[in-house]
Amino acid sequence: MAERVVKVATGAPGKVFFEKKIIEAPGRVCLYAKADYAETLKFFDEFDRAVLVEHRYVELDFSGTEHITAAAALVLFAKVTRCQCCLIPGTFSFPSDVITVKLPENKAMKDLFVNTGLWAALRPGGVKKLDKLWGDWANPFKTGNDASSELPDIIKHLMQQFDPMPLKIVSALQESYLNIAHHAYELFKLNGDVMHPFMEGRWWQYARRNDQTKKINIVIYDMGNGIPASIGDGHQMIRDCDSIKYAMMSGVTRLKIQGRGMGFNNIKRPIEVNAGAEYLVVYSARGQVIYRQGDVVTELNHGRHVGGTLIEWVFGA
Repeated sequence: MAERVVKVATGAPGKVFFEKKIIEAPGRVCLYAKADYAETLKFFDEFDRAVLVEHRYVELDFSGTEHITAAAALVLFAKVTRCQCCLIPGTFSFPSDVITVKLPENKAMKDLFVNTGLWAALRPGGVKKLDKLWGDWANPFKTGNDASSELPDIIKHLMQQFDPMPLKIVSALQESYLNIAHHAYELFKLNGDVMHPFMEGRWWQYARRNDQTKKINIVIYDMGNGIPASIGDGHQMIRDCDSIKYAMMSGVTRLKIQGRGMGFNNIKRPIEVNAGAEYLVVYSARGQVIYRQGDVVTELNHGRHVGGTLIEWVFGA
């Protein structure tokens, strides 16, 4: 299919025209089904590369999108905000226009984008836009880069959203955020990789109760090295999903960085102790592992990399 490019103009007096690449979103923006996962990450990778590597303005066209899920929406938020906040100074004459969004034509989907706070999270803007999300307690999308100091506000936000809170979710989140702070980006630093200040310790979160189904989704994401890359020498697995399962075992830490963190075992506890818990899913690198009550574990390896680690807890009504 031929590349779609349009000429757009700045809104300022003495209009300046520039080209914008149109990137169509899939009909289903979703990570849960294998076919959807591949198409969704292909879409994310395409606009990520267009902005950060090719230095092009892009419009994300969701006009044909009829389905979007919590985990995919969070990664979309993360990828878009990285593009908006990690631009090389002087690369774009109009940095606020680097990514624009065309909303779905389907009215129900358009309303979902607006009513869930996704549009507010994606709209043009930089760090100031993201700071405003902290003041909007109704918006489920949040991001920060200092989990240790931000955790009290994270918990406060969740307590305002959910009454009662799922059992053991606070300790699970504490462990997850400590792992981001101590491990997620550590190998980049050890390898001497140059990291934009915006990305140091960066995390993204989505937490919402569906008003109709009463289902609760709590999702966190980082763009770090991923669990498989963090496991110490002698413990690497051929499949990334096996590395995730190993890391989630009791007593295991991310062994390449000794003396930090308590492993991932506590992350599973909310699924074990809440009667209405549906599942915990962990994506990291190319692996996906789902934990359900009764020690039911489902694993899958994908062809595309999720670009870090994503953890989601789902609780029923």
